[in-house]
Amino acid sequence: MAKETKVYDYKTAAVRDRLASEFRNTRGEATVADLVVRTGLPKYQVETEVRAVADEFGARLRVTESGEILYSFPRGLHSRYRGLGPTLKRLWKALRKGAAAVAAFLFKIWIVVMLVGYFVLFLALTLAALAASIAAQTAGNRDSRGRNRGGGGGLMFTGRILELFVRIWFYGELFKSPEQRYHERERRLARSADRRPLHKAVFSFVFGDGDPNEPWAETEKKAVTAFIQANRGLISLEEFMTLTGHRPGEAEDAINRYLYEFEGSPEVTPSGTIYYFFPALMRRKDERDRTFGGSAPLKRLVPFSSNPRKANVWFAALNGVNLAFGSFFLVNALSRGIPRLPPGAERIPADFYLIVYALISQVAADPLSAILWGLGFVPAAFAVLFYLVPFLRSLRLARTNEEIKRQNLRKLVYARVWDEPGRVSPGAAAVPDEAANPADRKAAEKAVEELAAWAGGEPDAGGAWSFPELARRKADVEAARRAVKPEDYALGGAVFDSEGPGAG
Repeated sequence: MAKETKVYDYKTAAVRDRLASEFRNTRGEATVADLVVRTGLPKYQVETEVRAVADEFGARLRVTESGEILYSFPRGLHSRYRGLGPTLKRLWKALRKGAAAVAAFLFKIWIVVMLVGYFVLFLALTLAALAASIAAQTAGNRDSRGRNRGGGGGLMFTGRILELFVRIWFYGELFKSPEQRYHERERRLARSADRRPLHKAVFSFVFGDGDPNEPWAETEKKAVTAFIQANRGLISLEEFMTLTGHRPGEAEDAINRYLYEFEGSPEVTPSGTIYYFFPALMRRKDERDRTFGGSAPLKRLVPFSSNPRKANVWFAALNGVNLAFGSFFLVNALSRGIPRLPPGAERIPADFYLIVYALISQVAADPLSAILWGLGFVPAAFAVLFYLVPFLRSLRLARTNEEIKRQNLRKLVYARVWDEPGRVSPGAAAVPDEAANPADRKAAEKAVEELAAWAGGEPDAGGAWSFPELARRKADVEAARRAVKPEDYALGGAVFDSEGPGAG
């Protein structure tokens, strides 16, 4: 006796492959009934898994005059999740992400070491050269009997300057009132509490602080499902577009994923308007309205850095010092090479390159190579890279923020059209919001025209648009929504409690 096969007990992968194979063989369109007859699969299995096939291969949904839904694949069946191409894409994405993370980590360490290390090194070399120059000048101003011949003016002037700063600081601190001291101490404590670690601040300047919209897929799903719950389990494609900012073609592909993930199904009104019904989302305990105040959530603009402007200026200035010193040593090492030092340290002239060369020659076997590479090429190349990375990032960031603004603006435009399809002025759809205000001043008008090309909008002489077809669809969707009875999906009282009387 043959074993009985249960309708609800089946291998999902096998059913999906069977349906996909049928679509490939026919190279056309099919309804659920067509697929049932052609494959011999139970209607429940076809209805359940055809949504997954539609999502994986990007189906296009069409409605016949009788109200039946046709699943078609005009671009062919190319899986977005399986096969060599998608696998290689995922592998390449993972490798690229891992390599980028490792490279970024190593580069971050190198940045702090180079930026601070070379700045301190160049500062130390400058002070050492100044001390050597003053010492040589003082030695040269002594006569044969060891008496000073009146030189050392540079050393005396430096001492006077230092003494002046000490006096100013001392008297300034001496005559401060207790209230001034208290407030200054509180300000220092507040600044130290808010101050970021140096390495994080440098990373923020060079690499930024990540994408504030990184969890956007989750945010978008929450907004869409909350809208569905608040609107009797129904959503139209136009409403889906106002929540996501997808263009019409993109929205038709994206809604398939929602149908699969949240057990929705495409439905048709008597007049042929498609809407999407999610009865599973209606069975809920929490009755709170979790929509964004009835409006679509907007993406945030990505900031260049979370550092104060002053901090970024300081980092740029420190790097400028490294660039100046590195370029100086690189140019001199290439143009002057090995200098001829005069005999006797006391006769070293006031030449910074000669003094540094003399100092390096005491610790390095090849001072020219040490200066050319260690003090010239490496810091100069690093300084250029330190400027180049944020500059290129700022260009990419500008493009990213422009796309965010356009997507946010599309949401506002689509919402405006859907609210009042009778007459829409593109200028009225744009709002003075920085996150939805792209550089293209005609972006709102282009969004309306793009929607009109898809939904059959009609322009008038004054530059406004009317959408009679959208008005008809909206009326159909609202009628279908009114026909849904929320009490049919109410949970009701609990009939069993695992910890109640008689449990266990």
